[in-house]
Amino acid sequence: MWLLPIAAFVEAFITILVMSSIGFIPPLVIFLVILVAIGALAIARPRPRGYVAGGIVLLLFVGLNFPFAVDGLLHPTGTSHAWTDIISVVVGGAGAIAGFAAFIETRARKPFVQAMRGPIGEMLVVLTIGALVGTTYVSVLGFRALDGTAGLGVANDVEKAPTQVPVELDASGTTYVQKSLQLHTGPGTIYLVNTDAGPHTFDIDLNGRHLLYPVRAHSTTAVVLDLSTAGSYTYWCSIPGHRASMEGTLVVNAS
Repeated sequence: MWLLPIAAFVEAFITILVMSSIGFIPPLVIFLVILVAIGALAIARPRPRGYVAGGIVLLLFVGLNFPFAVDGLLHPTGTSHAWTDIISVVVGGAGAIAGFAAFIETRARKPFVQAMRGPIGEMLVVLTIGALVGTTYVSVLGFRALDGTAGLGVANDVEKAPTQVPVELDASGTTYVQKSLQLHTGPGTIYLVNTDAGPHTFDIDLNGRHLLYPVRAHSTTAVVLDLSTAGSYTYWCSIPGHRASMEGTLVVNAS
């Protein structure tokens, strides 16, 4: 029964961390209030209906974060908060199971969950904690290592200095302001100006390769590209949840 309020408070703390990075979002504030209320009520007035309601809310929270967690597992160094997405899903799932189990226990007045009292259950707990710690280590330190360099995108096969006028791409409010950019064939430069308090990326598939430029908060990054073929190319931010508002088209015209 104690796992439900702990999970609710942890999810509330993670929600605060997310908003400190991406800004004030009303739906997340509503979730924050609900999570805190669930945790407080589970401690102050434990009731069967409160447990099942808490389990449903945590399960919904898991569903919302699951796509980001999967992306974080596939690309743990692609974002500074991959580990929070993964932990949110694991903690939320455990809290939801605990809520439903507590509901059944209080209604039936007998223990329902016995798995965690044996060696197998203890081993599962240790493995889960180890996975969270390992993912956190890889995600945080890996992202910091990339964030402290010029980025993976510098390996872009550009051997000549661009001669055409560079274009500007502004990241503001987790949105790419310019949805379309134009350059000509040959080496070209995009100045990516990030005015947000959190980091972003500039991703683009070009010449059969995927290029990724990490962009620090409150900074300007020069993205130098080998635009050998005219056409339209999609650019985006690969941080989970950002692409919906941070995607655009680079139109390359023949010189």
